[in-house]
Amino acid sequence: METINIKPNQLKLGGSYDKLFEWGKYPKPFEFNDEVAKVFDNMVSRSVPLYHEVNHSLVEWAYYYCQGGGKVYDIGCSTGTTLLALAQQIKEKTKFVGIDTSSSMLDQAREKLAKIPKQHDLQLLCENALSVDYSEATMVIMNYTLQFIEVIHRRTLLEKVFAGLEKGGVLFLSEKVRSKVPQIQEMLTRSYENFKFHRGYSVNEIERKKEALDQVLVPLSMEEQMTLISEVGFSACEPIMRWNNFVTYVAIK
Repeated sequence: METINIKPNQLKLGGSYDKLFEWGKYPKPFEFNDEVAKVFDNMVSRSVPLYHEVNHSLVEWAYYYCQGGGKVYDIGCSTGTTLLALAQQIKEKTKFVGIDTSSSMLDQAREKLAKIPKQHDLQLLCENALSVDYSEATMVIMNYTLQFIEVIHRRTLLEKVFAGLEKGGVLFLSEKVRSKVPQIQEMLTRSYENFKFHRGYSVNEIERKKEALDQVLVPLSMEEQMTLISEVGFSACEPIMRWNNFVTYVAIK
């Protein structure tokens, strides 16, 4: 059996400690500006359940689907942590394309990705994901990105991704979801807030960030997401990881 060894430092996150919502002015509505970019690595590692496990799983999928080389798109690449981990693991020459609408996030990514192995090609695009051509894609990654795109545009983006993927190509998608059952959703919210509290966020920080994200991060239900992915044309879609209302899917063209 072929195995893959992902070294811990390949997924190690740096950045400043996130106290952005503790007091004073903060981004409202939430946006990925300079202040957020500076603390993003710490913020995401403390705010997203299974964040490191999802990244490890993604590297495994990419290792087996992209070892012959290819083209990998990371939509919402943020500070480039995922792209760096992939580039360090995949040995054959691969084209990596990171896409983000935040120039502040891409500034952080450029600094981090200066360490990328020289055999790979790297392109960082400060563009709306809807305007990008995904042709010849081996893998497309959307980790906690689709949830920030207006609901009316999500099908269009998934259709563009599907059209660009090569046959047998992979969509790796992680999202926050909501339950259609109010009692369950209430408990999911309570559990998630408790998760953040035990990772050092105060009740005040949790409430202020939730307020900032209102109508900015709009989750679908798990059923709605899987239906949408199927209707776009993917031949298979499976949830491969879940923590309450955070789900990772893999879809195959």
